[in-house]
Formats: sequence, structure tokens, C-alpha cells
Amino acid sequence: MNPELDLTLTRQINASPATLWRCFTTPELLCAWFVPAPWSCAEAVIEPHPGGRFYSLFKGPDGEEMANEGAILLAEPAKRFVFTDFFKAGFIPNETPFMLADITLTPRDGGTEYTATVRHRTPEDRARHEEMGFAQGWGTAADQLAALAEGL
Repeated sequence: MNPELDLTLTRQINASPATLWRCFTTPELLCAWFVPAPWSCAEAVIEPHPGGRFYSLFKGPDGEEMANEGAILLAEPAKRFVFTDFFKAGFIPNETPFMLADITLTPRDGGTEYTATVRHRTPEDRARHEEMGFAQGWGTAADQLAALAEGL
């Protein structure tokens, strides 16, 4: 980890790595937890293979919309999932890249240690993400993921 560029969040979740993998790679399940309330995920497209599309459409409580177009770089079922907005599907460069998310799912204590390492291009991008509320936003989403996965 590079503390000048990376932000990290770790949670112990009482569900198997396979269940968490389903929550990341099934569009309906991803939309159930991926965005911190009161925002919601209205649509998702996930093609879990290198170069596959990783798209989500966020909707805000006042009608705001934020489309996120990215690509999957690595997909190791029930182990590791890496996606980025540096590229669109097919490794086509994106106009406004911001981050890469490296998700690891490690079996631990009858559940899964979920770790999200988010990498940025510059220290300024990292600082901006932290100021946007990375810890709270990604933390809330991780709590929503845990609630969903533990109920499946």
C-alpha cells in the first residue's frame, strides 16, 4: 500500500467469500448495497472478466444522477475483484479517470475479511476522495454489503 495514493477499508463479514463474490458480480445484488443511503444504485452492468464492463448508475434523493463507467481488470472468483474508471470496457481509456478499487475476500473466522484498497493517480485525488467522505461512504456501503450477504 502507498499511503500517499491509497485509501483502505477492512471489515469482517459473517458470510462466505463466495456469497460476497455474488454480491459484487450480480447486478441486482450490487445495486442493493453498493451506494450509501440515501443514494441508490438504479442500474448496474457487470462483466466479471478482464476488460469486462463495470457500470453503475447512482441516483440521489433529489433526483441527481451519476453514471460510473469503468472496466474490470481482474476477476478471481471468491478471492479478488479489481475494477477501475481509468478504462471503459475493452480497456478503452476513460476521459476523467479517478480511482482503481482492489477488493480482496479472505476466508477468516468462519466468514470473510473484506478489504477494499482504493488507489488514486495523484496525492491530490486521494485527498479529494478522503474529503468526499471515503471512510464514511465506503464504510456505510460495506455495512450494507454485510447486512445483505449475511441474510443470503
